[in-house]
Amino acid sequence: MLLGDAERLSNPPFKLQLTYEAVAHWKSQREKGLSWVPRYDETIISQAETYLKILKGQKSKFTPKQAEDFCFAYVFGYITAEDGEKRWSSLRGHESDRIVEIQKTLQSAKSNEEITSKDHRIVQAVAMWGKVNNKKVNILYSSAVNKSWPQFWDFLNSRNK
Repeated sequence: MLLGDAERLSNPPFKLQLTYEAVAHWKSQREKGLSWVPRYDETIISQAETYLKILKGQKSKFTPKQAEDFCFAYVFGYITAEDGEKRWSSLRGHESDRIVEIQKTLQSAKSNEEITSKDHRIVQAVAMWGKVNNKKVNILYSSAVNKSWPQFWDFLNSRNK
């Protein structure tokens, strides 16, 4: 799509649908002589809002909508590994095998072991879990979050109970 392939899938995966929408928006804005307007990452917004509610001790609903929600949903008990795999087989082929990696990493965090994952979604989820549970989480590759949320550490460190 980004390289000019005009063929469109009728039922695209979540991220490809976002790409279709972004390209259509860009073309529409350019035809009107206007600038492209970036959009906020709804996945991050939803997770951040839920995290803040949990941090404040408020009841919060969270519905994982796509594979990028899995790690967050898993560490906070909104989804099981089995349900995640049924819904999104692609979890096995991200930066890591997210099903295995999140389970291993959460166990490491609970055992006060260093977190060695390089997967941005796993690092974000476990770091938020640590804050909520007043647990110091030592993350070796903290810069992994820059892939999707460069301001993550500022966000996390500016929120106190």
